[in-house]
Amino acid sequence: MRNSAPGALVESSELRLDGAWAVVTGASKGIGFGIANRFVAAGANVLLVARGADDLARAARELGNGAGSRQEVRTAVADASRPEALEELFDQIGDEIPELNIYVANAGSGSVVPFLDVTRDEWDQIIALNLTGTFIGCQRAARLMVRGNARNKSILVVSSIRAIGARPGRLPYSVTKAGLNQFVRVAAYELAAHDIRVNALSPGITATPMAVEGNPEIFAQMTAEVPLGRAGTPSEMGSAAVYLSSPAARFVTGANLVVDGGESLY
Repeated sequence: MRNSAPGALVESSELRLDGAWAVVTGASKGIGFGIANRFVAAGANVLLVARGADDLARAARELGNGAGSRQEVRTAVADASRPEALEELFDQIGDEIPELNIYVANAGSGSVVPFLDVTRDEWDQIIALNLTGTFIGCQRAARLMVRGNARNKSILVVSSIRAIGARPGRLPYSVTKAGLNQFVRVAAYELAAHDIRVNALSPGITATPMAVEGNPEIFAQMTAEVPLGRAGTPSEMGSAAVYLSSPAARFVTGANLVVDGGESLY
């Protein structure tokens, strides 16, 4: 018999996203693809956004194979570090998507460079993508949601545990992610009046192609420091994103969900 008492387990139906439209940036690979994949599995229609058309097409084919007959998987090529590209993207979203329910600001980048060697160009590029691009995308998404009538409206920002700890060589990346955490808190407060929830997801070391292939030695070192003994997977980040974006989290806003196997505990 189903337990309906206070504190009962979340109903599985509340973790479904059937019929919802979700936009995920940086969705062609890595964590973004993992999030989009879990969204499709939960029943959502998904618009994948990334810079590379070929990678987007491959991702759409793979996700489309797992989608239901009534689900749609679409793509849009856009560079989230360019404000004009984001404006064009949201014009397209406004014209083509019935109603925006979920926006995931996942596109981001970083590198390991000693503080004394960081160039102005590197700083500006990371700020433009991680911080400014997230602001513009989330603001445009919120404006669309304010005009809509959806019962579940969610904005999810992919941050990082690097925002809450200090590691050498990661200054620009850490600064932008720390800024995103406060962005989420203030935006959540303001948008609550419109029933729009804003949350952050903070992954630890994750087995993405960029992490595994980009610098295998650093990946191995960081993985060895995780208390649970391994790196996370894009699918695990996707499962957390489904929860934060679903009706199951209807009373969760301004939160930062850390998914790192205990990496940030020390």
